[in-house]
Amino acid sequence: MLKLIGKWLKIYQDELSLFLWSALLLFLIRSSNVLLNNFGETVFLKRFGVEYLPLMYMINSISTFIIMGLMAGIIARIPGAKLLSNMLLICGSSIAGVRFLVPMGIDLLYPVIFVMKTQYEVLLALLFWNLANDLFNTRQSKRLFPLI
Repeated sequence: MLKLIGKWLKIYQDELSLFLWSALLLFLIRSSNVLLNNFGETVFLKRFGVEYLPLMYMINSISTFIIMGLMAGIIARIPGAKLLSNMLLICGSSIAGVRFLVPMGIDLLYPVIFVMKTQYEVLLALLFWNLANDLFNTRQSKRLFPLI
């Protein structure tokens, strides 16, 4: 059955495991982003309302520009797999730490969560595709990236 699916999708036997691990990793990253996005937007909108969204979008845009500039320098020096695994640990632990601070009622925490959810989504997607670029050659990426 697995050979039939691989033949139908044009995935060769030697790249099947790499493809499946990559697809699973992207699925986990995207599903955690959906959950964090839902939580971040809900707690922010309940506390502050929609009138602060333009300000938050402006802060997100500026911080994305700055963080991606910094990440461009870091990506050149650290291997993709190590960087992605470290960032997954940092993102997960920071969100868990912030989650324990929510019951304290600190109002400034909600805009921070809103910015974190956007930055983590962009950052983890960038690092995943950087890693995928390292793992697959050009021919494989033309075939497999649309499937992933």
